[in-house]
Amino acid sequence: MKIKTLFTKRVRRYACAAVATTVTTFVGLQALSTADAQPCSLQDATKWQVAITNSEVELTPHYIRFMTEAFLRSCPDRPEFASASRIAGIAAADTGDADAAIEHFRHAGRLRDAQASFYAVASNLAANQDLSAWRYRDEMIETWRDRLDRHPMVSISSVKNEFGTIYQIHFAELDAETGARAAWVAVPTGPGWPATISFSNDRFQLALQKIRSGEDDPQARYIELNRCYGRRSLGRVDPRLSSVDFDGAAQAGLTAYLAAPDMQVEMSEITISPCFLHHRILPKPAIQ
Repeated sequence: MKIKTLFTKRVRRYACAAVATTVTTFVGLQALSTADAQPCSLQDATKWQVAITNSEVELTPHYIRFMTEAFLRSCPDRPEFASASRIAGIAAADTGDADAAIEHFRHAGRLRDAQASFYAVASNLAANQDLSAWRYRDEMIETWRDRLDRHPMVSISSVKNEFGTIYQIHFAELDAETGARAAWVAVPTGPGWPATISFSNDRFQLALQKIRSGEDDPQARYIELNRCYGRRSLGRVDPRLSSVDFDGAAQAGLTAYLAAPDMQVEMSEITISPCFLHHRILPKPAIQ
């Protein structure tokens, strides 16, 4: 298995989002105390941020890890420490170092974004720390569920069975990335990755349909199954079929999954791979 070619793009986007909030928050406070000598300043944090988003260098996992760990060693008391620890954890996992990734995620505190959480689960599984892995999964699901529950454009309910919980989600607005209008997310009670069945107006599926048949039907919908390391289209459905009509079939399919969920982690000597397309496994509303 090779290091993902999308790593650079993903980490650059994540790094900017994760760091900008903390750096921006403390700009005013830093300006008020410029006369005070500090061992590690906002300038150091800015240099680190620029270094890991510099388009003029090859942003490999090793480079991002080296620059971020150097910042963490020099600036353990900076407010960006938690964000930097998350990025260092992702980079360490992408270089195949599970133990270092676990340590960085531990220093990051509560992980509140799905990407870092999926990496934390995979890293702990790679190090045979299964209890910690599924604890990260449970925290990730709790954070995701709470955000959806508070969102005015989302309806979420759940059904429990002997194997786990199936969340039923309905979006008033289509998910911008996946085109999902409704989704069912299965989470095992014990060990296991979540899996999702969704009603989707996915742009990729629509483009394929146009190529194959010449049809251009923006109302076409597809049923998709997303598992940790796999994605499969279960077919095209009649646009008149509602998610309520399909609910029984989705519940039955995911109950079967929960009886024997995916529990493995894909890894090699050079990288640890989290779940593919995590935003499809834990869908979110178009407007955050």
